[in-house]
Amino acid sequence: MKVRDVMTKNPITIEEDATLLEAERLLSINKIGRLIVVDEKDKVVGIITDGDFMEKKDLSASISSLVSRDLIKVEAEEPVKKVAQMISENQIGGVPVFENGELVGVITAEDIVEGYVRQDQDDIDTHKDVVTPESAAIYLAMTRSREYEEYWLEKIRGYGYQGAITQTGASAEKLPIKLRESTTVAAIARDVIEENPRQKMAISNAVKDAYSQLALINPGLGGGFKIAVVKGDGYVCVAIFGRFGHALVDGTEMLTIGTSVI
Repeated sequence: MKVRDVMTKNPITIEEDATLLEAERLLSINKIGRLIVVDEKDKVVGIITDGDFMEKKDLSASISSLVSRDLIKVEAEEPVKKVAQMISENQIGGVPVFENGELVGVITAEDIVEGYVRQDQDDIDTHKDVVTPESAAIYLAMTRSREYEEYWLEKIRGYGYQGAITQTGASAEKLPIKLRESTTVAAIARDVIEENPRQKMAISNAVKDAYSQLALINPGLGGGFKIAVVKGDGYVCVAIFGRFGHALVDGTEMLTIGTSVI
């Protein structure tokens, strides 16, 4: 997939001299977490997220001082996998997309996950016998019963992959460790990986990749999650699905994916 296949077109922009109140309203009305910031000539100068002004009290103040101006951007023709790695490594929620020097969209971690799901569904609808490790991990993590878990584990084996599923919950401080430990144990138990440092490190890196996206969305919260791990040809993919929040049933469902080369 290319970035243009999954990006959100016509991104919402805001001028850099706008107030925090104006930015907050745009984020709320459009149900988004970031705004592309432009100058008076409509040139992109940075990005601002809802987390940038959570502690600010004076909503009449300008957003200018809070704009992240060291902008990371991508081209519409770049591969989605490359951008997913970029988002994870820089611990950001999304980046603007350009084509011929013009802003044409924005791509977020959520767009990437939805793109993998949509691609797999398109393959099913057109009778293509294709399931990627990423989409297999997503479907496995989102299963709602033991029967569907076994169904997807068997389906994954049919495509020549190895898969495992587990679940865990913990406070914010312990959640990264619990996710890594649970996933590694499940991967070894199901023969997804061998019990050696290199392959265990690959699992750890994939979990870190997926968790960093979760932490950006809901920093400082624990939660309860199902974790699926699928090994493809030379790499592993981890999908984390569940809820953040102190009272877990009150949280919204989240889904992220992470990959690592073995």
